[in-house]
Parts: sequence; structure tokens; C-alpha cells
Amino acid sequence: MANNVLDPSALVGLLLNLLPPTNKALTSPHDGLAALVHTAFSALSFRLIATDDTSSAKEHPNNVLPDDWNTKGLVDRTFRYRHDQSGLEFVVKVIKLGQRTLISAIAVESDKSASLDVATNDFVSPSFYPYDAAKSDTPPLVHGFISSNRITDFISQLKLKIIQKLIPGLRKEGYIEETEDSSSNAGSAPRAEIPPPAPPRPDSPPYPDDPYFLPPGLRPRNPLEIGRQDLDPFGGINPFQPPSLFPGNGGDGMFVGPGHPIFGMRGNRGQEMRGPWGGDGYLPPMGAPPGARFDPIGPNPGPFNPSFNGRPRRGPPGSGNVRDPDNDEFMPPGAGDMFM
Repeated sequence: MANNVLDPSALVGLLLNLLPPTNKALTSPHDGLAALVHTAFSALSFRLIATDDTSSAKEHPNNVLPDDWNTKGLVDRTFRYRHDQSGLEFVVKVIKLGQRTLISAIAVESDKSASLDVATNDFVSPSFYPYDAAKSDTPPLVHGFISSNRITDFISQLKLKIIQKLIPGLRKEGYIEETEDSSSNAGSAPRAEIPPPAPPRPDSPPYPDDPYFLPPGLRPRNPLEIGRQDLDPFGGINPFQPPSLFPGNGGDGMFVGPGHPIFGMRGNRGQEMRGPWGGDGYLPPMGAPPGARFDPIGPNPGPFNPSFNGRPRRGPPGSGNVRDPDNDEFMPPGAGDMFM
């Protein structure tokens, strides 16, 4: 099996040979990353034809960079290439964006574009630069990068996001295309974070926020009955009143008696609305503190109402919110004190 042409050690060695003989300086981490991009393209047999957008295309022997390759732009380095396996011209720009580096590429004739955004300091060592290979005491260039593994990560992303988009299926001995699963995501363009799952919504209230809404159990059987009980405040209790044309809807008039719908429905119409503590059943047990002046949800038992909506009342006096209300014929403690 052929050796990997994009091996980190091979790329660092090739990079030194691609710097111009009279200008072997890399003035910044941005230059170091741009030179590494050019080295990767050169290792894959891309032919350098220019280092700006306006110059006419010309061959550069062995892809060696011209002397002014890193002086033509303040924040961008431009490389134009051709390849034997494509009839297109490729423009690659390495742009400095604060602490990040944006690599943009396009196949000019087809408008096929690709981009890669990385954090510069994830791959290069800022303290290593400026670097000049012409000096005798210069440390090895490999120290200009975080590590060989970081170079591998960067090249993997460059292949996946740039090279494979420009020339899919490129054939080169020692070159293997990347896949999404095998590529490293370290230092790559920031991925959109998956938002955390929304907290579960609380149970919907028994009635929508609509003053005219009637639950199914409270809807009149006939539309003509709507509002009729307002004319019958005693809900059919009056013995001298003629029977209703639509019986079965009594007890929902202005007179709030034991059979009023606010205390639940009798029969099958409103069993689903019935709660164990009266009303809609949404007040929990002990919802009112012991001793509080709180009328229970439901009509009080008495001579005319020995049961609670057809069921005997449960619990002795004082058992939570099903007890009788406290006597409130006396003033609260301290009510007569003007200084309270």
C-alpha cells in the first residue's frame, strides 16, 4: 500500500521546499496555515498558476511560491490552481477573520464553491512566529504547529470540506477520500449546537382561556336553551313553574344550588368533569390549611343537602377542605385595633 501523501511529516518537509528561495519567512500564524493549505494542494498535483486574482496564469516550477506571495493582501492569501483531472480553474483563498481562518474555494467555470472555518490557534502555535527558515538557529518548522495530530485533523477537514467538493473522486496514489464519520471535528467550523429539549409543558387547564367556552358536559342539548336558565333563577325548583320543553338541563340557572354545574354534573354527561374534591377537581387535598376560613368546594351538608352531589360527605369536621367552613360571625383577631 502506498504511503499517505498527506502525512504530517511529509507535508512539513514539502512546505519548506515550496517557500521562495529568497523569502523563506512566515510572518504570522496565518501565513503558516496558508502555506500548509498550499502544500496539501501541491501534494495532490494541483498546479499553481497565480497568487492573486488579476495576474495572468503562468506555471510555477514545482509549485514554488513567488517572493511576494504573502504581501499582496492584508488578511487574505490567494492561490489559483489547475489540475490534470479537471478542465476547471480553482481559486483558493485563506482569509484571516480575527482569531479564525476562513478557507474559501471555487471552481471558477462552474461556480462550485466550498468553505472551511477553523480556529487558527487550534492548529498553529502563535508564539512560534515570525519564522525564517534562512536563519541558522531557527527551530524546526514542525514546532510552528500544535502537534502532528492537529495537522492530521486539519488536513482531514480540508479534504472533506474543500478538496472533495472541488474534484470529487480525485485519483492520486496514496490519497484516500475522507468520510463524515472518519473525519475529526476538532477545530472545524463551529457546529450549530442542538438546543436542549423543551421542558415538558404543564397540563393544560381544564378550560381554555375563553370566557365563552363551555366544556362538552356543560353544553346545552338544544341551541334554543342557551341563556334560558337566566329566566329561571330557581332552576326548576319552583313547583308552580311549567315543565321545560327540553328537560335535563336544570340546576344551571342563577340560583347556585347543590346541582349547579360548578359542583360537577350528575349522570353521565359530566362524570369526566367530576373531581374528588368538588368543582373540576383540580384543588389538591389539604389545598386549604387546617383552620383557614375557607368554604369547601361544594355545597355544605345540612338538612336540605345531606350529601355532596349525590355522594355522602367524607371525613369528620376539620378534615382538610371537605370540612364545614369555620364560623366567621366574629371579627378577626385584632380587627378593632386601629394600630394593626
